[in-house]
Amino acid sequence: MRRFGLVLLGGLAAVGCGGGGDGGNGPPIITSVVVSGDSTVILAGTRQLTANAFAGGTPVSTGVTFQWNSSDTSHILVTPSGEVWGYRLGSSNITARAVVNGTPTTVSSPPHAMRTRIGSIMFIPGNRQFESLGDSKTLEALALDAQNGVVPVIPFSWTSRAPSVVSVTPRANTALADVVALANGTARIVVTADGVSDSVTVTVQQVATTLVVTPDADTLHSIGAMFTPSVTADDANGNPVAVSALGWSSQNTAVATVSTVTGVVTAVNEGESRVIASSGSLADTIGVRVDQIPATIRISPANFGTPDVIMKTNQTAPFYAVVEDSLGNPALQDTVIWSTDDAAVANVAGTSSLDSTVISTFAVTGSATITATAASVSASRVVNVSSTPISFATSVQTVFSANCTGCHTGAGAAGGLSLASGVAHSSIVDQNSGQVPTLKRVRPSRPDSSYLVHKIQGTQATVGGSGSRMPLAAAPLSNATINIIRNWILQGALNN
Repeated sequence: MRRFGLVLLGGLAAVGCGGGGDGGNGPPIITSVVVSGDSTVILAGTRQLTANAFAGGTPVSTGVTFQWNSSDTSHILVTPSGEVWGYRLGSSNITARAVVNGTPTTVSSPPHAMRTRIGSIMFIPGNRQFESLGDSKTLEALALDAQNGVVPVIPFSWTSRAPSVVSVTPRANTALADVVALANGTARIVVTADGVSDSVTVTVQQVATTLVVTPDADTLHSIGAMFTPSVTADDANGNPVAVSALGWSSQNTAVATVSTVTGVVTAVNEGESRVIASSGSLADTIGVRVDQIPATIRISPANFGTPDVIMKTNQTAPFYAVVEDSLGNPALQDTVIWSTDDAAVANVAGTSSLDSTVISTFAVTGSATITATAASVSASRVVNVSSTPISFATSVQTVFSANCTGCHTGAGAAGGLSLASGVAHSSIVDQNSGQVPTLKRVRPSRPDSSYLVHKIQGTQATVGGSGSRMPLAAAPLSNATINIIRNWILQGALNN
C-alpha cells in the first residue's frame, strides 16, 4: 500500500491581514484562495489539486505558496504540493491556506469536499454465452482500487438492459448474481457500486441437440416459387430452437436460395441444389430440384381485335412465342413446336428456332390456325389470308391525318416526327424511335416491335418508353383501328 509522509507546517506566525502593507510597496494583500480539481480520488490512487490566491479579483502568484490540510486523514491524505491520496473509502474536506514569502496568512480556501471511490469493476467468469433457454450462470462482481487490488464489502446493484433475453437476480449480501437465459439475443448486464458503473455483454444463442428438417426433397416448378421446410429442433433443455436461430445455406445459390431468417427456399433457375440447416455440430439437408413447367404461351403478333391477324397472299412473316411458368417467368428450356391446321393457306417453317417460326402464305385465301405447343400447354393465332393488302394511303394515312397531324407536321413536329401526307411513311418505317432508340418507329412485319404501335396502344412504358398515349389531341384510337395498323405492319408496312 502506498504511503505518504506528510510535512505539517506549523509554528509559523500568521499574518492577520493576509500579506504585507509596507506603505503600499509590499506584497499584495491576499483576500481569497480557491481550490480546484476533481471531487473524487480512487482508492490507492492520487489526484492533483490546484490552489490559486487572489487579491480582490486579481490572481497573485509571486511569493505565494500554500499550506494544505485534510479534515480526515484516516480517509484522504494530502501532500504539501496538493496531491491527494485515497487512503480508505470515505470523505474529507481539503483546504489550502495562503503562505506569502514563507509566512502563513489567515486566508484559507473554502472546504473542497472529496470522496474516495473504487476505480473499476471486474466480472467473473469471462464466458457469458448461453446455448439453451433456461440455462443459468453465476456472475461475480469485484470492486478494484487504482492498483487493481480487490476492495471488499462493496454492495452492488444489478440490472439487465434486455430483460426479455436474460434475467439477473442478485444474491443477498454477496457480490454474486444469477443470470438466466430467456430468449435468443444479446443483453447487457449493468452493475453499479460506489457510484461506478460497468457492464458485461451476455449472448443467448440456442444450439440444437436434436435437428430434423423435412421433406427430404422437394421440386419447384416455377422460377420464384418458394416452400418452407418443416423443422424440429430442440436445445439441451428441450426448448424448441427457432428457425431463425439455425444456420441456413444453399450449396448452389444459382439454382435455389434460402432465407437465413425464415428458412424459406426460393427457386432461381433450373437445376439441383441441397439446402443445409445447421446448429452447432448438427446438420440436416433437403434436396431441392427446380424444373420449370410451362403454364402459358404468348404468341406475337398479339391479337388486338377482330378479325385476328391478317396477312396477304404469298408473303412471309415471323411469329414468336414466349413460354411462361405459373409465376409468369420465361421458361427458356422448353422448346416450342409449331403447327398449322391448313398448310394450303398458311404454313409454318420446316425448321423452327427455340421460340420462333416463319409463317408463309400462298395464293389461297382463307384462314388457318397456327398453334404453338410447349409440353402440355399451347396457344393459337388465327391467320386470315387476303388477296387485297391493307392500303397505307387509305387505311393508315387517313388515321394520321384525322388525329395526329396537329402535333406531328412540318419542321417543328413533336419528337421530330411528321405524319403529314406524303412524308409520314418515310418518317416512320425503319426509322429509330427518339424515345427508345433500340426500337424502330415501324419495323416491317413486326408490329409488337414497332414503337408507334406501343404509343397508340398506350403500352410504351412496357418497352422503356415515356410520355402520353397517342394521339394527344384526340380520344384514343379504337381497338379496330389499332388492329388495322398492326396488320398493315405485319403485311410488311407497304407504301401503297
